[in-house]
Amino acid sequence: MQGLSSQRLADELRGEPGPDTSIANAPLHEKALELRKAVLIAVNRHPSIISAASAIAEQEGRVDVAKAGYYPKISAGVNSGRVSTYGNGQVATLSVSQMLHDFGKVSGSVTQAEGQVFKQQALLLKQIDVIAERTAETMLEVHRQQSLLKIARDQVKAVQDVLAMVKMRADSGLTTQSDYIQASTRLQSAQANAQQVATLLKQWRARLSTLVGNPLPAAVADLPADLERSARLDSVPDYAILPDVLAAEADRRSAFGQLENAKAQRYPTIALEASANQAITGTNPSNGEEHGHYNTLMLTGSMQLYQGGAVSAQIRAATAAIDRAESSINEAQLSAEDILLRAREQAIGARMRLGILGQRMATMTETRALYRDQYSVGTRSVLDLLNAEQEVYQAAADQEATRHDFWLGLITFINAAGYSRDAYGLNNTPIQQVEIQP
Repeated sequence: MQGLSSQRLADELRGEPGPDTSIANAPLHEKALELRKAVLIAVNRHPSIISAASAIAEQEGRVDVAKAGYYPKISAGVNSGRVSTYGNGQVATLSVSQMLHDFGKVSGSVTQAEGQVFKQQALLLKQIDVIAERTAETMLEVHRQQSLLKIARDQVKAVQDVLAMVKMRADSGLTTQSDYIQASTRLQSAQANAQQVATLLKQWRARLSTLVGNPLPAAVADLPADLERSARLDSVPDYAILPDVLAAEADRRSAFGQLENAKAQRYPTIALEASANQAITGTNPSNGEEHGHYNTLMLTGSMQLYQGGAVSAQIRAATAAIDRAESSINEAQLSAEDILLRAREQAIGARMRLGILGQRMATMTETRALYRDQYSVGTRSVLDLLNAEQEVYQAAADQEATRHDFWLGLITFINAAGYSRDAYGLNNTPIQQVEIQP
């Protein structure tokens, strides 16, 4: 199967000319799994992509079937039995028929079949984008829980330090036992929170393993630093190369072929027919000769005069299919635009919040250090100190959540804009024996 790209497919649908290594089974031995490698592994092993690639080959076979109408049809046979008034005999017949002109019947069928090939190619591109986005989102969630688990464990360690300070002061008689109980309760809460995050991390890692296989590395790496550049948030995407738009455009092309074929049914098919028969035994009924042979060469024209309104119904159906395909194109563009606008606002809003949350984190870290000093000299209560630890944890968790929301906005934008194959390094790479090109 030749290389496949959304731009080439768009060019072919517009009637314009377009411009070996697989790691599906590569072991995951790295210390941290990279996003682009995870995506490449996932698209090379996912069965839905194998199915989509097979559907292309199936439709290409249907194109060859349609094109067969351009070539001669040769048939042969032997008739055995009573030959008119000449008695019993056997006659061998060979006939050849070549269509000369059919007013668009075959070309319409070919166009209709080619449209379905283009549609399956678009659906393959879409399925690759779907699996790539799903893998990227899963990787992001694993990284999110991985980061939150570190923050949760840092909180446990910080509260343990507070508990040690409280115990020291309680043992010295500088504070009451209730302070120790409060700190112990906060520690148990922090430990329970860390356990909950660890459970979520295991669940997301299990989802990731279904996409890329086992065993998974101990951790996943940060998302690529150039992911924002790959998203091109400030650019206007080319909607014509989006897989959903390409699929709808292919349906429109197929419908035009259907319409051409239906209109051609009103006109005759002109063909050149030649036949030869030979009496194997007995008399040839065409000329009455014993063991004789008889040849014919004719120019024929045939058409169906009445089909109960089938032709008119086919034309109406094809016209409606064209209208539906055009509406699907507009719908796909509108849907993509809606997703792009929301994803862009999510990414930009998260990026703006990160600056504020960074300042908040710095302030709370400074406040915590100050409260610890004040608690050690008895001017702050243990509740103030524990609340400061909770605020530091919440600030760190909010900052991390916002950072991942920013990445999620980029991933959503990349998929909706049709940039997935470029952003994740899939171009010029064979996927399920299909070469993906820019």
